[in-house]
Amino acid sequence: MQKIIRYALSGLIAMLGSTACTLDIPYENQLSDPSAITSVTTARELLASAYDRLPNPEFELSVLSDDFETTSLISRNSDLGNLYKWQTLPMTNLSLTLWQGYYESIAIANAVLERTVAISPQNESEQADLAAVNAEAKALKAYCYFDLLRLFAPDISEGGSRDGVILKEQFELEFLPRSSIDACVGYIRTLLTEAVATENSPETAYWISQQGVRCLLAELELYAGQYEKAVEWANLVLTTASGYDLFTETNYRQLWNGGAGPESLFSRHTTVPFYLDMRYDTEKGDFLEVSEELAASYDTGDLRGEESIYPKELPGETVGETITMRCLGKYNRMNWDATEISCIHKLRTVTACFVLAEAYCLQGNHDGEARTAINEYLTRRKARPLDEALTGDDLLQAVLAEKQKEFVGEGERWFDLKHYRKGVLADWGQGNSDKRIDATDYRWTLPIPQEEYFYNENVTQNEGWPKIEN
Repeated sequence: MQKIIRYALSGLIAMLGSTACTLDIPYENQLSDPSAITSVTTARELLASAYDRLPNPEFELSVLSDDFETTSLISRNSDLGNLYKWQTLPMTNLSLTLWQGYYESIAIANAVLERTVAISPQNESEQADLAAVNAEAKALKAYCYFDLLRLFAPDISEGGSRDGVILKEQFELEFLPRSSIDACVGYIRTLLTEAVATENSPETAYWISQQGVRCLLAELELYAGQYEKAVEWANLVLTTASGYDLFTETNYRQLWNGGAGPESLFSRHTTVPFYLDMRYDTEKGDFLEVSEELAASYDTGDLRGEESIYPKELPGETVGETITMRCLGKYNRMNWDATEISCIHKLRTVTACFVLAEAYCLQGNHDGEARTAINEYLTRRKARPLDEALTGDDLLQAVLAEKQKEFVGEGERWFDLKHYRKGVLADWGQGNSDKRIDATDYRWTLPIPQEEYFYNENVTQNEGWPKIEN
């Protein structure tokens, strides 16, 4: 049966030629002739297309979290309103976009790794460049798999033997089952361990550097419950990046003024608008605004509040009335101010601070180290340090609250909610009727798209989601 499908797909692709990529036509069958990759330069060009395929779920994941509240304008955008309410159709559509984008990136990275074997560097410089290309291809695969795992598999706390995602190691059309969560973690760790061995410090943040790989390893080990390893990698990131002294006001503000800046470890270059789906129009305002509780939690003078909250005076419902909308800053402010968004920040050095603090909290008997880690960071952001009396779950909850204030609108909160929803964040959504999603709700795990299991009978669907047969 699989051979028949393979032949049918090959014929269909031959007919469609240059048709845009969809999961109906597996991406492994859509790249150019392997003989075109004959040098380090052409290999880098192919890798650039893998970076370009990365999806940008930051906005949608923030909508699904508690970063935002709806405004009176939400009734004019039913799709966005339904996503905010966790309706199954928009979540299913989002799943298709994300699954497709990540696996397209993985397919191209696999092609790079297979084709660079035949390249013979002419000098030491080319040899170093080729090593960097291969290291980045592995790191990019790991980045994609880590996001896929956290989106499309149950949380690792629910059992490492449960179905994770499909691991594709070769550049060819395969019909593989989902590997276990533990197997996925092991494979991601292997990719990152191999990548981190290569010294690689690109001139721009548009490529994943060795430092970025270290940060990804810290995140992975925190997720996997390997807290000592997470502390080790997070400390290495901070000590090899000027430590906390990197977190200056200038460097932070540069992130939200159109550039990458020294705090960025990996940013995706973009030439298309980003975050415009949040706005109704410049006269009325946005469909969503930063939640009132979150906005009120910033101290006066906190750099994060100044960059994350963008108050806009807008006309009210009656003549002469004005209202102040708590618009999101960051990318959204750049859109309001007509500032060009040239990059989307995928990984920032500050992530290591939170990995460090969370890992210390979860290790037990390391509350002092956790408070030191987070307070060093808060001082640089001109925010109030955490109370020295905080310990245990109360300290961890405070750390996660500060993390939300740092990453509001960047999608990070959703991952924390999924991971901690049965523990320190168990009271999530109690004050918002639209966000009372039970900790056991099946929608915390996104559905495997029909376009994947339609051709691959070995793929299982996630619990609660239907597996449509035709």
